[in-house]
Amino acid sequence: MIYCTEKPDFVYEFKRIMEGWVLTCICLFGIIGNTLTCVILLHSQMRKSSTNLYLFALSFVNIIVLIGYILSHGLRGIFYNYCSTSITSYELFYSQIFLITYPIHITTMLISIYLAVSVTIDRFLIICIPFRMQKFHSQKSALLAIICVCLFCIIYCLPFWFEFTYEKDVSYSTFALSSFGQHLLFRLLMRKYLYLIFVFLIPLSILIFCKTCIIKRLIMIRKKRQQLHKQDHSTNSITLLLLTLAGVFLLTQFPYFLFNIIYALKGPEYMETRNARLCLSVNNILSVINASSVFILYSFFGQNFREVLRIIFCCNNHQHKNNVVQFQLIRQINI
Repeated sequence: MIYCTEKPDFVYEFKRIMEGWVLTCICLFGIIGNTLTCVILLHSQMRKSSTNLYLFALSFVNIIVLIGYILSHGLRGIFYNYCSTSITSYELFYSQIFLITYPIHITTMLISIYLAVSVTIDRFLIICIPFRMQKFHSQKSALLAIICVCLFCIIYCLPFWFEFTYEKDVSYSTFALSSFGQHLLFRLLMRKYLYLIFVFLIPLSILIFCKTCIIKRLIMIRKKRQQLHKQDHSTNSITLLLLTLAGVFLLTQFPYFLFNIIYALKGPEYMETRNARLCLSVNNILSVINASSVFILYSFFGQNFREVLRIIFCCNNHQHKNNVVQFQLIRQINI
């Protein structure tokens, strides 16, 4: 047996632990959590709300995002062998699926960003201008908004399908920037100006504006000391949930946005630096935490969500019926 006596490079060891094991564990937890969220939000007691339709779409898309992170970072980090000069079997497999998984991953990440923005706008309309926008707060409007978001993101990300191409090596095929991906116009538009506008400035500006307005409105309501009914408490809990989701999104995604802006300014060579690789590992961890947070936050803030969770996974039929009656008596969902 041949033992490796070479001391591993710090960057590779860091990426193996953080992007390999830690990221993969978070992704697996997030996939389970988002799957449970989708199942619960499909329950008859939960799918009456347009807000829950947004959250269902967000959770479903986040499952695909997390699977993409496992394929592109998690398993590559786990199976990387710094002692070997030959390419690993997983790296060979990943090089074959990269041209498909990469643009899909980019597209779903953008859809996730704009769905987070959409659900925040939905709550902004309910809290800040409820009477003027009541006709837009419906499941039909929510479904139309989700479809429009998906179509926009798919069209926006079409150029990324042509950014890379296969490059023949001595014994295997790998991927590299295509002539299209190296083109100055592509680098300027897709990696710099359009990214700055559509992926950075617009989503963050809308999130910050809506979140600020919602907080101001809630403070104003509290100062007036209005007596809230039970169903108002339900609305309050969902509002707190979505504010927290927006806060987690801003905290976890802002460093990623800054990293991508630096990458756009400095070009592909920036990824070869030690600091860039370390920062990317940390940003990927933050990104998967954001994609995995819906189930935890909804379980904490949503009493209706917890009740349906008990109803779905209750094994005792008699207790199940009691839970249904109890759930209906707690409050009528109106969010």
